[in-house]
Amino acid sequence: MNTPEEVKLTEVIAPAFHKIHADIRDQKYSEFWLKGGRGSTKSSFAAQQCVLGLIGDSNANAIAIRKTANTLRGSILPTVLFAIDKLGKDSKFDHIKSPTEITYLPTGQQIIMRGLDDPSKLKSIKIRKGYFKILWFEEVEEFSGMEEIRSVRQSVLRGGEDFITIFTFNPPRNPHHWIYKELNYKNPDRLIHHSHYEDVPRHWLGAEFFKIAERLKINNFEAYQHEYGGVPIGNPQEIIFSGCYEIKDFETPSTDLMYQGRFFFGADWGFANDPTVLIRSFIIDDCLYIDYEAYGYGVEIDHLEGLFDKVPESRQWTIYGDCSRPETISYLARRGFNIEGAEKWPESVIEGIEYIKSFKKVYIHTRCEKVAMEFQNYSYKIDKNTKEILPKVNDTAGWDHGIDAERYALVKYIKKEVSIYDVL
Repeated sequence: MNTPEEVKLTEVIAPAFHKIHADIRDQKYSEFWLKGGRGSTKSSFAAQQCVLGLIGDSNANAIAIRKTANTLRGSILPTVLFAIDKLGKDSKFDHIKSPTEITYLPTGQQIIMRGLDDPSKLKSIKIRKGYFKILWFEEVEEFSGMEEIRSVRQSVLRGGEDFITIFTFNPPRNPHHWIYKELNYKNPDRLIHHSHYEDVPRHWLGAEFFKIAERLKINNFEAYQHEYGGVPIGNPQEIIFSGCYEIKDFETPSTDLMYQGRFFFGADWGFANDPTVLIRSFIIDDCLYIDYEAYGYGVEIDHLEGLFDKVPESRQWTIYGDCSRPETISYLARRGFNIEGAEKWPESVIEGIEYIKSFKKVYIHTRCEKVAMEFQNYSYKIDKNTKEILPKVNDTAGWDHGIDAERYALVKYIKKEVSIYDVL
């Protein structure tokens, strides 16, 4: 067993959380939203902060909340006990399982764990001294929304001046989950942090953990993205490109190795809420590779040139852009771009989607973060009453700008119904 003198926090807190620990210690923010997939150590870190918070402030107590009480003994309790052991403080703490509580023996301060089965009971919790300085919501995605969370905070955060709330969660599959809406609100007193198992020292998790993760990455990339990467990939049955794409690093080869020795460029137009987008792609061995993107919000027409120049070789190849903005196409043509309008027809969206899906695989470079998010979330419409997945594209959710640009890039092939498999 470690003794307190032997423990260095930098050796027991994962490197990805070193700065977060300092921010909590210095009370730089009052809210810390910690998200990540399996093995990201977000929950272990939250448990460590509860323990350290008590040791560092003789009036501080901590309360950890889950949606239901029957999950406490198998989740929060062993996590906090593990944190105590790693911090070398076993002899300073004691615990009971019913009710689920841990006591700091030198002072009587407590870490209390409760479920939200009966929220009214939170108001009646008694602590021996001090106040609840630290509130930890574990698996916060299980809660119904911020109204429920506000109710808890109002019940327990009393009697002190300094409070810290920690939220830990695996990002939900559904990109429309309440938690994403909440995190989009501007709050200068809130820190949002995403951790990944690859940020953790390998020996902490063990070789077998990494083998299982890498095996899933090969066999089911989307499941890997969600379970280990903490990415909101949506319902596989609902997501249009489910199983068709992979996000990874790759080297862009010379054009003589590409299909037809060329790049494909496509542009989509936007301004305030919708971005203007330029996408570059190429084809090798029946696979479509998207290697560069440029997204710009609120870009004035005389600044489009600078946006497009961010994508390599954009002045050397033909760009096919949304034909609904001929004035924009004309402007860019006068600025030295070889650009023309991409033809549209009644079924062009559906036919374009099916054409992209006809590739053996679509590979999206990791630097193309926005188009990757679109592939993860571009979905079919859902019947509001029956929840049935409809054969109609949900084109109002905002996940189609880069995908539309890719359709325009390939429009000549889509319109002529040229099969990649036939011509390679």
